[in-house]
Order: sequence, then C-alpha cells, then structure tokens
Amino acid sequence: MRFVAIGDLQPGMELGRKIINQKKTSLLEKGVILSDMLITRLKKNGYIGVYVADEFSKAVQLQETVREEIIEDAIDAVAEANIASIIQISSELVRDISNMDDISLDLVDIRSYDDYTYHHCVNVAVYAAAVATRMGLPEEQIQEIAVAGLCHDLGKSRIDPEIINKKERLTDEEYEEIKKHPKYGYDLLEGNPMISDTIRRAVLCHHENENGTGYLMGLMGDSIPLYAKIIHAVDVYDALTSRRPYKDPYAPVDALEYMIGGMDILFDAKVVEIMQTVIPVYPPGMDVGLSNGERAVVLAHTSQALRPKIKIYETGREVDLSTSLQYRMVFIISSGVLMQSGNSVEVLNEERGKDEKKKVVVVVDDSRISLEQTRVALEGQYEVITLESGLACLKYFAVKGVPDLLIMDIDMPGMDGMVTVEKLREKKLQNLNVMFLTAIANRETVLRCNRAGAKDYILKPVNPVYLRERVRIALDRNIDR
Repeated sequence: MRFVAIGDLQPGMELGRKIINQKKTSLLEKGVILSDMLITRLKKNGYIGVYVADEFSKAVQLQETVREEIIEDAIDAVAEANIASIIQISSELVRDISNMDDISLDLVDIRSYDDYTYHHCVNVAVYAAAVATRMGLPEEQIQEIAVAGLCHDLGKSRIDPEIINKKERLTDEEYEEIKKHPKYGYDLLEGNPMISDTIRRAVLCHHENENGTGYLMGLMGDSIPLYAKIIHAVDVYDALTSRRPYKDPYAPVDALEYMIGGMDILFDAKVVEIMQTVIPVYPPGMDVGLSNGERAVVLAHTSQALRPKIKIYETGREVDLSTSLQYRMVFIISSGVLMQSGNSVEVLNEERGKDEKKKVVVVVDDSRISLEQTRVALEGQYEVITLESGLACLKYFAVKGVPDLLIMDIDMPGMDGMVTVEKLREKKLQNLNVMFLTAIANRETVLRCNRAGAKDYILKPVNPVYLRERVRIALDRNIDR
C-alpha cells in the first residue's frame, strides 16, 4: 500500500485504505476501484490523495495507531459537540495508543475540506496523546490531554464558516474574530461537570507562544499550561500538513523543520523534540526523490529518521538507507503529497498564483549577510526589496508607498527598527504590516514589538522554512482557520 497524490490517481487503481468522511456522503471503502467520477469527486472535495494497493508496494507495513471505528466515532462526537461521547472515546483512543509497542504515527492523513475541522480535532487528540504517552505522563493526564485535543477548536462553531474557509487574506475584523475561538471554546465547556479546569485552560491557551507573542493573554514560557503547550505544537503541525482552500500542504519533513525552527519561540522545545520521535519524517508508503535521480517509496522506519528503508521504482530494489554502503552518499531530497510535480510547496504556491502580481516584502537590516539570507529564503514567492537602514526605509515609503510586508531588524545604528516603525506610524499609513526579525531576545522587546503593532517577532538566525511560513501567515492570516 502506498500514498498517491490526488494529481497522480488513475482510473483502475484500488483503494488501499478506507476514506472516512464525517458526512458519510462520499465515504469509500477499502478495495473500491477508482473511476474517473470518483477521482473527480475526491479532487472537488479537497482530498490531497489516497492510499492505493498494488503489487509494487505490498511490502509497505502501515501501523494503525487508533482503530478506524474509534476515529469515525470521534469525528461524529466532535461534530455534534457531544462531551460525554468525547470523554468516552478519548479513553478508548488512549488505550489504543498505550497498547502500541513503539508509538509511531505512520499514516498520511486523508480528509476533505468539508470535514476538516472535525478530523483536525481528532488528529490533534491522537498526536497530543502520543506525545504525552512518550513523555511518560500518567494515564489520567494523557486522557485529559486527548479530551482537550478533541475540544480545542469547538469554539470555531461560533464563527462564520465563510471566514473559516475564506481563500483571500482576512480583514483585521475577521482575523480578530478568528482569534476569539479559544475563548468561545472555553465558554462552551464552562459549567460542564465532566470537564476539568485543566482541560478548559488547555483549550483557552492553545495559541499562546513561548515568547509571549501568542493570544489570548500573551503568556510566556512556564506560565503556559503543559497541556496547552502540547496541543499548540501538534495543532500547528497538523495545520501545516493539511490542504485547505487557501493553502497547499507541507510534507511531514518540511512541517517538522518548521516546528524545529520555532522551538523556544513559538513552541516548547521538549514537546517538539518528542514529536520528532513519534511522527515519522518520511511515513511508510510516501513517495520520495533521491539525490541520484531515482524515485522510491518508503517501506519502513529505521533507527535513522532521515534514512528509512525504501524501494526503488526503476529497479524494484529494496534499500536500507541507514546501512547501505552503495547508497551512503545518496540522500532524500524531495518528498510528500505534492512530489509528483518535482517542486516544493513554496514553488507550487507561487505557480498557483502566477497570474497574480507578486506581493512586495521590504527587508530592513544593517547586516548584509542577514539581508542576503532573508532575500534567498523569500525570493521567488515575493518581490523582495532589501534596505540597510531606517532612513533608507523612510525614503522608500515616501517614494514607493506601503509594501505588503515590512520585515524590520531592531538593533541598527542611527535609527533603530522601533524608532523607524514609530515614524512610519506617525504618517498614519494605512495597512502597515510589520514583522520584526532580530537577535534580541527578552520579554521587554516582545512587549515593545506588540505595542508597535507588529504581526510577528522572529529571532535570528532563522530557519528558512520557518521564515517562509511566518511570512505567509503575516500576509494571509490563515494559520488558525
């Protein structure tokens, strides 16, 4: 069984794994032979791909973390906001995970646009329970974390679906409404004797960042509850690897690279480290491209996360990349649900909007090395303008007007980044979208950035994948939808 991206599906392929759809209108059973009509329906509903059964990939062994019937029941319970069922199902979910000899969440997720919110909540619960189990937390706490995972987005039921699914950039008002969903969920659970205050706090705080730039309360570090730290990390990971109307999915390896880039900034470092042990970088059944030009399917994990056991498409040969001497200098260079194009997610997003004018990103930094690194990370997706001082920034705005995004260093000679932004604000410029990229790391700086109306605060040196995603979020405001 292997995972085939939606663009590569062909009539006659046999479905290797059941597709669970909360609405039950297009649920397909294992063994169904795909037709043109079924493939078109899957594309229309936003599926990123499906597992197919064929002779070539029969050696792929997928470990079912949680029984399919439990997943189905959990989706229904979340859709109905049935708290009693959520608690009962959480217990069964945790039992399935605890019975695993080696916790590994092998499967690429399959879901549609329509049931994304419900399926996302179930994924978050499974990921969170797996992380909590690997952390060695008591079973009672693991079950509470699973309940919080299932309930963490219940507040979105109070938000207009048109905002949740909007493809374009959210307005300030729409974004502020989205940011209320943790409080809405907290309020929905209030007074329910089956839900502890610990669970409710996890729901309320699941968008708090380690550096204080999150919401609703701007909590930092140890002031954020552990349950919320776990749910926050796995929530973002699942959002990154999903396909939504406004974005393509990240491959697991790219999503985990983003998580690593956000350690101690957005996410608790220990949580992310444990995530890497339970969520495989290259899940079995996923297509990968090798540095020698060959293509392969992943068969199984090895002791080295980046070097799994694979099967070469061209020859049918099975190779353990962790031990093979012949392949010791061969590396995986591409992977994921969109691999059939041979391009990264970023390039695909660029191609999708190639008829649109590129958004303009102005980067201001007195370090030429930092400017070059930022330019290389963003070039291609955006029109990147680099400037070396606050004064040059003021002159650019006076001549060219307001760009789509301003990325500003803080510690610069003459006029620092904060003063530059203050002077720009004095001009009452409309739609001034600012992100600070700096080596200064302390609470006072974070608070100053917040007061300056910054959309984000990123520490140098920055991981390119992390930077690209933060820029996308600042421009589109869609990570929480």
